[in-house]
Amino acid sequence: MKKLLAASAIAMALSFAGTAAQAAPLTFSSNGVATFSNVITTSAGSTFSDNYTFSLPGNSSASGSLTTITLGQLLGLAINSVTLTNTTTNTVFNAVLNSSSTATGTNYSIPVTLLTGGSYKLNIAGSVSGLSGGFYAGGLNVAAVPEASTTAMMLGGLALVGFVALRRRRNEDSKSFAASQMTAA
Repeated sequence: MKKLLAASAIAMALSFAGTAAQAAPLTFSSNGVATFSNVITTSAGSTFSDNYTFSLPGNSSASGSLTTITLGQLLGLAINSVTLTNTTTNTVFNAVLNSSSTATGTNYSIPVTLLTGGSYKLNIAGSVSGLSGGFYAGGLNVAAVPEASTTAMMLGGLALVGFVALRRRRNEDSKSFAASQMTAA
Protein backbone atom coordinates (compact mmCIF):
# COMPACT_ATOMS: atom_id res chain seq x y z
CA MET A 1 0.00 0.00 0.00
CA LYS A 2 2.85 2.39 0.87
CA LYS A 3 4.50 1.65 -2.47
CA LEU A 4 1.26 2.45 -4.29
CA LEU A 5 0.90 5.77 -2.45
CA ALA A 6 4.54 6.66 -3.11
CA ALA A 7 4.19 5.78 -6.80
CA SER A 8 1.00 7.89 -7.02
CA ALA A 9 2.71 10.86 -5.36
CA ILE A 10 5.67 10.62 -7.75
CA ALA A 11 3.37 10.34 -10.78
CA MET A 12 1.40 13.39 -9.64
CA ALA A 13 4.58 15.41 -9.06
CA LEU A 14 5.87 14.46 -12.51
CA SER A 15 2.56 15.41 -14.12
CA PHE A 16 2.74 18.87 -12.49
CA ALA A 17 6.37 19.28 -13.57
CA GLY A 18 5.58 18.10 -17.09
CA THR A 19 2.84 20.68 -17.60
CA ALA A 20 4.92 23.60 -16.34
CA ALA A 21 6.84 24.11 -19.58
CA GLN A 22 3.87 23.73 -21.95
CA ALA A 23 1.84 26.66 -23.24
CA ALA A 24 -1.52 26.70 -21.51
CA PRO A 25 -4.34 28.67 -23.18
CA LEU A 26 -5.96 31.48 -21.17
CA THR A 27 -9.74 31.80 -21.35
CA PHE A 28 -11.24 35.22 -20.64
CA SER A 29 -14.57 35.53 -18.85
CA SER A 30 -17.32 37.83 -20.12
CA ASN A 31 -15.89 40.69 -18.03
CA GLY A 32 -12.39 40.32 -19.56
CA VAL A 33 -10.57 38.45 -16.77
CA ALA A 34 -8.41 35.34 -17.18
CA THR A 35 -6.75 33.53 -14.27
CA PHE A 36 -3.65 31.36 -14.23
CA SER A 37 -1.67 29.43 -11.61
CA ASN A 38 0.97 26.76 -11.25
CA VAL A 39 2.37 24.51 -8.56
CA ILE A 40 6.14 24.18 -8.99
CA THR A 41 7.33 20.89 -7.52
CA THR A 42 11.06 21.19 -8.09
CA SER A 43 13.55 21.80 -5.28
CA ALA A 44 15.21 25.02 -4.14
CA GLY A 45 17.64 26.58 -6.60
CA SER A 46 15.90 25.37 -9.76
CA THR A 47 14.28 27.72 -12.25
CA PHE A 48 10.97 27.66 -14.10
CA SER A 49 9.48 29.32 -17.16
CA ASP A 50 5.72 29.02 -17.79
CA ASN A 51 3.90 30.13 -20.93
CA TYR A 52 0.23 31.06 -21.30
CA THR A 53 -1.30 31.86 -24.70
CA PHE A 54 -4.32 33.96 -25.70
CA SER A 55 -5.69 35.94 -28.65
CA LEU A 56 -7.26 39.39 -28.87
CA PRO A 57 -9.67 40.37 -31.66
CA GLY A 58 -8.82 44.09 -31.60
CA ASN A 59 -7.11 46.89 -29.71
CA SER A 60 -7.17 46.34 -25.95
CA SER A 61 -5.57 47.45 -22.74
CA ALA A 62 -4.21 44.78 -20.41
CA SER A 63 -3.12 44.79 -16.77
CA GLY A 64 -2.77 42.13 -14.16
CA SER A 65 -1.51 40.85 -10.87
CA LEU A 66 0.52 37.90 -9.66
CA THR A 67 0.92 36.46 -6.15
CA THR A 68 3.38 33.93 -4.77
CA ILE A 69 2.84 32.03 -1.54
CA THR A 70 5.63 31.56 0.99
CA LEU A 71 5.42 28.99 3.74
CA GLY A 72 8.61 29.23 5.78
CA GLN A 73 11.42 27.32 4.09
CA LEU A 74 8.99 24.76 2.70
CA LEU A 75 7.37 26.78 -0.13
CA GLY A 76 8.69 29.84 -1.94
CA LEU A 77 9.21 31.36 -5.39
CA ALA A 78 10.97 34.44 -6.71
CA ILE A 79 9.44 35.86 -9.90
CA ASN A 80 12.30 37.17 -12.06
CA SER A 81 10.42 38.35 -15.14
CA VAL A 82 7.00 38.62 -16.73
CA THR A 83 7.11 39.00 -20.51
CA LEU A 84 4.18 39.51 -22.86
CA THR A 85 4.95 38.76 -26.52
CA ASN A 86 2.73 39.44 -29.53
CA THR A 87 3.47 36.25 -31.46
CA THR A 88 1.88 37.70 -34.60
CA THR A 89 4.34 40.64 -34.85
CA ASN A 90 7.08 39.38 -32.46
CA THR A 91 6.70 42.53 -30.34
CA VAL A 92 7.92 41.98 -26.77
CA PHE A 93 6.52 43.84 -23.75
CA ASN A 94 8.69 43.41 -20.64
CA ALA A 95 6.51 44.16 -17.65
CA VAL A 96 8.09 46.25 -14.92
CA LEU A 97 6.80 44.52 -11.83
CA ASN A 98 5.79 46.55 -8.81
CA SER A 99 6.01 44.22 -5.84
CA SER A 100 5.13 44.21 -2.17
CA SER A 101 6.30 41.40 0.10
CA THR A 102 4.55 40.04 3.16
CA ALA A 103 5.33 37.17 5.52
CA THR A 104 3.13 34.87 3.45
CA GLY A 105 4.28 35.81 -0.06
CA THR A 106 4.83 38.53 -2.61
CA ASN A 107 2.24 40.45 -4.61
CA TYR A 108 3.22 41.75 -8.06
CA SER A 109 1.24 44.20 -10.16
CA ILE A 110 1.56 44.17 -13.94
CA PRO A 111 1.08 47.73 -15.28
CA VAL A 112 -1.40 48.69 -18.00
CA THR A 113 -0.17 47.94 -21.50
CA LEU A 114 -1.92 48.84 -24.78
CA LEU A 115 -2.16 45.87 -27.13
CA THR A 116 -3.23 45.41 -30.74
CA GLY A 117 -5.25 42.46 -31.98
CA GLY A 118 -3.40 39.19 -32.49
CA SER A 119 -1.97 36.17 -30.67
CA TYR A 120 -0.02 36.62 -27.44
CA LYS A 121 2.19 34.60 -25.11
CA LEU A 122 2.53 35.49 -21.41
CA ASN A 123 5.79 34.13 -19.94
CA ILE A 124 6.38 33.95 -16.20
CA ALA A 125 9.93 33.02 -15.19
CA GLY A 126 11.56 32.69 -11.81
CA SER A 127 13.44 30.56 -9.36
CA VAL A 128 12.41 28.23 -6.57
CA SER A 129 13.43 29.19 -3.04
CA GLY A 130 11.36 26.66 -1.11
CA LEU A 131 12.62 23.17 -0.27
CA SER A 132 9.43 21.62 -1.70
CA GLY A 133 8.81 24.07 -4.54
CA GLY A 134 6.29 26.86 -4.61
CA PHE A 135 3.02 28.22 -5.94
CA TYR A 136 1.87 31.29 -7.84
CA ALA A 137 -1.48 32.53 -9.07
CA GLY A 138 -2.51 35.55 -11.04
CA GLY A 139 -5.01 37.24 -13.26
CA LEU A 140 -4.93 39.21 -16.49
CA ASN A 141 -7.56 41.90 -17.16
CA VAL A 142 -8.27 42.91 -20.76
CA ALA A 143 -10.59 45.71 -21.87
CA ALA A 144 -11.40 46.75 -25.44
CA VAL A 145 -10.13 50.17 -26.55
CA PRO A 146 -12.25 51.94 -29.19
CA GLU A 147 -10.50 52.68 -32.46
CA ALA A 148 -9.95 56.29 -33.54
CA SER A 149 -12.43 55.95 -36.43
CA THR A 150 -15.14 54.83 -33.99
CA THR A 151 -14.51 57.85 -31.78
CA ALA A 152 -14.51 60.18 -34.80
CA MET A 153 -17.80 58.70 -36.01
CA MET A 154 -19.36 59.21 -32.57
CA LEU A 155 -18.20 62.85 -32.42
CA GLY A 156 -19.50 63.46 -35.97
CA GLY A 157 -22.91 62.06 -35.00
CA LEU A 158 -22.99 64.20 -31.88
CA ALA A 159 -22.18 67.32 -33.95
CA LEU A 160 -24.97 66.42 -36.42
CA VAL A 161 -27.52 66.06 -33.59
CA GLY A 162 -26.40 69.44 -32.21
CA PHE A 163 -26.74 71.08 -35.64
CA VAL A 164 -30.28 69.70 -36.10
CA ALA A 165 -31.29 70.93 -32.63
CA LEU A 166 -29.87 74.40 -33.38
CA ARG A 167 -31.70 74.57 -36.72
CA ARG A 168 -35.01 73.58 -35.12
CA ARG A 169 -34.55 76.23 -32.44
CA ARG A 170 -33.85 78.90 -35.07
CA ASN A 171 -36.94 77.84 -37.09
CA GLU A 172 -39.13 78.02 -33.96
CA ASP A 173 -37.68 81.45 -33.07
CA SER A 174 -38.36 82.80 -36.58
CA LYS A 175 -41.94 81.46 -36.56
CA SER A 176 -42.66 83.06 -33.17
CA PHE A 177 -41.11 86.34 -34.43
CA ALA A 178 -43.31 86.27 -37.55
CA ALA A 179 -46.41 85.54 -35.44
CA SER A 180 -45.63 88.47 -33.12
CA GLN A 181 -45.20 90.80 -36.14
CA MET A 182 -48.59 89.78 -37.53
CA THR A 183 -50.40 90.46 -34.24
CA ALA A 184 -48.71 93.83 -33.91
CA ALA A 185 -49.93 94.98 -37.37
